[in-house]
Amino acid sequence: MRVNLDIQSLRSFLKVAELGSFTRAAQALSLTQPAISQQIRRLEDLLGVELFARDNRQVLLTLEGERLTGYAQQMVSVNDKVGSLFDASRTQESVTLGIPEYFSEEILQRVIPALALELPSVRIVVKVARSLLLAEAFSEGRIDIGLMIDELPKVAGVPLHALSLMWLGAECAAAPMEGQEVSLALFKAPCVFRSLAIRRLEESGIRWRCVYESEDLMSLRSAVQAGVGVTLLPWFAQVPGLKNVEALAHLPALPGFGVELKQRAGWEPWYKPQFLAIIEAAWREEYGVA
Repeated sequence: MRVNLDIQSLRSFLKVAELGSFTRAAQALSLTQPAISQQIRRLEDLLGVELFARDNRQVLLTLEGERLTGYAQQMVSVNDKVGSLFDASRTQESVTLGIPEYFSEEILQRVIPALALELPSVRIVVKVARSLLLAEAFSEGRIDIGLMIDELPKVAGVPLHALSLMWLGAECAAAPMEGQEVSLALFKAPCVFRSLAIRRLEESGIRWRCVYESEDLMSLRSAVQAGVGVTLLPWFAQVPGLKNVEALAHLPALPGFGVELKQRAGWEPWYKPQFLAIIEAAWREEYGVA
C-alpha cells in the first residue's frame, strides 16, 4: 500500500498520543478540536486502521497507533531538519573557528559532522594556525571562537585542559649529552613553543643551534624522527618514532600550559550554547577530559 502522509496530521497524532486528549492537543498546537479530529480521521482513512480507542474519559492508542508512533516521530523529525536547512532567516549564519594544528585533525573530525547534523543552517569557516597567529586574528576580530594554547597564568578562567609539553627527539637517535650543544628543530617564528624552547635553554645556560625550521607539524615531526634535532611540542603531538628526551638530555623543565575555549567579545549568536557543547563534547571524546 502506497500512501502520502501529511506531516501536520502526524504532528497532531503524536500530540494526542502524548497528552491523551484531543482537546489538550488542540490547545497545545493552537488548533481547534474539530481540526485535530479531522486530521486524525484522515490518517485513519489513509491507513485503513483505527489509531485511538475513544471513550468519554480518555483517549488511548490502539495497537496500530502504537506501531505508527515511532515512524511518525522519525518523519516529523526529518521534516523539521529539512525545514531548518532552508530556513531563510538563518541561511546566512556563519562562524569562524580557530584551532591549532596540533589537534585540528582529531577535533575537526568530530566537530564538523556534529555541526552538520545539529546546526545545518550554520556555515563553519575553519582557520588552522599556530597560537600566536590565532591570537592576532582574535584581536582583529577575524575569529569568533577558538581553541587557544597559552601558559596557565595567561589562560582566563578554568582551562578546558591542562597541557603538558615535552622535549622530543628521535626514538632511534642518541639524546644530546649534558654540556653538549642542542640541535633544535622548530617552527618558524612567530611560535609560542619556539620562543619558549629558546628562552628556557638560554636561562639554563645550555648552548643551542637551530638546524631545521618548518611551517607545518607533519614536516617538523618527520625531521625530528629522522634525527635532525630536538623539538618542543604538546604531549599529544608525540607519534611513533619520537621519544621524550628531557631527562636523558638534561634539558630544562617546562611550564604548564592550558587549552582555552576563547570567544570573541560580542559574539552571541542564537546557536552559541549548542556550538560550545559540540566542541566540548568533541574534546572530551578525544582526550577524555573537559
